[in-house]
Amino acid sequence: MIEKVLSLLERFIANERLSVQELKQLRKWMENSENMTLVNKWMESHWEKAHEIESKVVFEEILKKIDRQSFLRKNEPFLNSKWVKYFQRVAAILILPVIIVSSFYYLSTQTLKVQYSEAIVPNGQKSEIILPDSTHIWLNSGTRLRYPVAFGKGNREVFLYGEAYFEVSKNKHQPFIVNTSKLAVKVLGTKFNVKAYPDDKTIETALLEGKINLMIQSVSGKNKVLEMTPGEMINYSAKDSSIAKSGFIKDDVIGWKNNRLVFRDDTFNNLTKKIERWYNVEIIYDKTLFEDQRLTVELLEGESIERLFQIIEKAINVDYRIDKQKIYINPKMKNK
Repeated sequence: MIEKVLSLLERFIANERLSVQELKQLRKWMENSENMTLVNKWMESHWEKAHEIESKVVFEEILKKIDRQSFLRKNEPFLNSKWVKYFQRVAAILILPVIIVSSFYYLSTQTLKVQYSEAIVPNGQKSEIILPDSTHIWLNSGTRLRYPVAFGKGNREVFLYGEAYFEVSKNKHQPFIVNTSKLAVKVLGTKFNVKAYPDDKTIETALLEGKINLMIQSVSGKNKVLEMTPGEMINYSAKDSSIAKSGFIKDDVIGWKNNRLVFRDDTFNNLTKKIERWYNVEIIYDKTLFEDQRLTVELLEGESIERLFQIIEKAINVDYRIDKQKIYINPKMKNK
């Protein structure tokens, strides 16, 4: 099954004709967060093959292939020329793995439905996009964002799996809604950060400017609405539906947007998750040996993973070994 779907993705990128059913199957598979790792690996292998080619050049070639396929399928819903021109405008600020998947489109039935595009950022990468309404979004490592090709007359809705920082353009007639697995953020125009990785225990929302309403799903079907004010952070636990409010340090929350990796009294488990996403590595260690460890570290832009582990080694007295994309951590042996 997996080989078949990856084959469909490769055929689509290669501009081979896919049936409507095949396109729906590909979309359904890619929407499953459990397949994120496989998608990342597929894109990374293609990225390595294309690393000597400028992303803009590659993207323009993909657009040409999409145009040709569109010409052959005039009677089917497709990305319009206005959106193609929009993609050309923002192509320079998108990395190749995001560009490839953002070109994927959703074919609905003959009835008119909203068409979506999807940006996928692999571990070890970051990106930013500008939506048709001029909303600016920064995407952190290991993130997927699904958004409409064009906004209609209703709400402006996007779907987030991972972490993103939003600067939403103001429109009092069309609220902007960020949907996650367990809650939604509703705004008119503001700046905020949402961290909602599928494998995290909590969903974190931090408001920098303006006002937002946090709409939390409940078992009864009624949403609980919390109004947030600037400087406030809310951590929501999906496990027990608990809510924790606090303030926050700006650089701790959105430092990643400026390529700065920050740990502030982080548990060792949270620390390793951030490192894995940031550097696209796998960290192997015995969790039971590090349950009580916490660490505060702030890395400047461009710091290597080697430098980070030199700091960790001295801070919590561990040995580490880096073997390609795997890092092994063990407590230092005490001298007899």
